[in-house]
Amino acid sequence: MNLAIQTIKIGFIKAVKTTLTLMKVVLPVYAVVVIIKYSPVMSFLERIFEPAMKIFLLPGEASIPLISGFFTDEYGAIAAATQFGFTPVEITTIAMVNLVFHSIPVEYALSRKIGLPAGKFVLYRVIAAVIVGLIVSRIGGIFL
Repeated sequence: MNLAIQTIKIGFIKAVKTTLTLMKVVLPVYAVVVIIKYSPVMSFLERIFEPAMKIFLLPGEASIPLISGFFTDEYGAIAAATQFGFTPVEITTIAMVNLVFHSIPVEYALSRKIGLPAGKFVLYRVIAAVIVGLIVSRIGGIFL
């Protein structure tokens, strides 16, 4: 078989597999967020997390993509964030915090398994996420 055709075939198969893998995360998170958004749970979560979100100059509803990212990954956070009308600065802040602080339960378990001090690992990630969130939320307002 021609090398170009074989390369395209392999690339296409990998692309389909990657898409299916991402959909396993994105679709359930998206569905849960839609349900939460239109239920009384949303106003409850907004009230609880609003003080913490104000630190990052975010509305209370920003807690949903941040929590999604904490438990899943960046793609879960993106799926959750698409349900809200965030400004460019808010989206950038949410994205940057999630880049530092995502998939924590999985990474906690992995770090314990390989012998890293898991508690310190999570603490460092929390501190780094807060610092990044504070910086991006303030500087982003200047540039975005």
